[in-house]
Amino acid sequence: MNELFKEASYVLNRIEENGYRAYFVGGCVRDHWMDKPIKDIDIASSAKPEEIQRIFPKTIPVGIEHGTVIVRHNHVSYEVTTFRKEGKYEDFRRPSKVWFVTDLEEDLSRRDFTFNAMAMDKSYKLYDPFNGREDLAKKQIRTVGQPDERFCEDPLRLMRACRFISTYHLTIEEKTKKAIENNASLIKRISVERITDEFRKLLEGEWAGPALNFMKTAGIVKYLPYPIEEKREGNLLAFNWNFLQTAEQKWSAILILSKVKDYREFLKKWKLPNAVMNQILKIMDAYQIKHWTKMDVYRFGLDTATLAMELKYADQCDSFEQSVQRLKELALDIPITSRNEIPIDGEDILRIKKEKPGVWIGLLYDEMEKEIVEGKLPLSQGELVDWVRRWEQK
Repeated sequence: MNELFKEASYVLNRIEENGYRAYFVGGCVRDHWMDKPIKDIDIASSAKPEEIQRIFPKTIPVGIEHGTVIVRHNHVSYEVTTFRKEGKYEDFRRPSKVWFVTDLEEDLSRRDFTFNAMAMDKSYKLYDPFNGREDLAKKQIRTVGQPDERFCEDPLRLMRACRFISTYHLTIEEKTKKAIENNASLIKRISVERITDEFRKLLEGEWAGPALNFMKTAGIVKYLPYPIEEKREGNLLAFNWNFLQTAEQKWSAILILSKVKDYREFLKKWKLPNAVMNQILKIMDAYQIKHWTKMDVYRFGLDTATLAMELKYADQCDSFEQSVQRLKELALDIPITSRNEIPIDGEDILRIKKEKPGVWIGLLYDEMEKEIVEGKLPLSQGELVDWVRRWEQK
């Protein structure tokens, strides 16, 4: 049994010793039954928040009004939430009212998908009132209860369904699929930040292609922060997403496969961090290069050049190793990695030329840097001084 469950059993035992019930719930139970890595443990209990705070010496009341308290044990955090039922979701995200209940099944009935509505006790006995394990066996995504209601409560669940296609290689049960198609426009009710976070997780999955293809057929792509329209039919599905290593590459792939003209505008609409956005734009610039030179490798750096090369050969893996080897050979033959390694600077140039400052210094330095990178000018202070003396603006 997973070590995380063993460690977390202490929390369940303490709650039960005080006369309450407690269960592992949600993603940790789902991933356990799918033999997937478990990241963290969530717990549901009949104990109310104030009772959890009394039982454990170290707690954090992160969402106490909704029944959630973080319990700290052996430097690990566990979210412990009281069994509850919920009122209407008037803001398409949170229930307007929460009631604490004593019945586990009533608590599980408010969850999104059947495989997230399973619970497990400390003896690892499964409680599965909505047949989530059967849906996992069928490799399908199905909502708890009426799918239209679940998606209207929190439209982010539309994105979560697509993310589960990507991360678990599942399909959508027919009624759930129809509800996604009917409610796709509700995506507009969600904040860009929440959509972007789910989309990022989707791109990280092994089956991003099928997930993106489903988003297209279900009509979800029309309501994203920047609608995604394929350049060629089926290329989102056929693209080799698993060949790419970084999130920036995968965002770049979306740009390449879609009819996007203004890359910066697209990325801004998704509210990506500036550092991430700039790296994507840099990869896109590098992607446009057909025949790499020493100056190209020097300008972009070997890491970015390799990311762009991986992107270019995502559908042609057999050519990739040879192309990257060529990049490495070019990089090894470049005597500097930045201008800081050139042994003379602007002040030295002014002393050598005995002229007034001006734009000519930048032109000289650019040409000198290019000559050094391409191996035409030795990285020797004496030779550089002679070259500067001979240089004349063209």
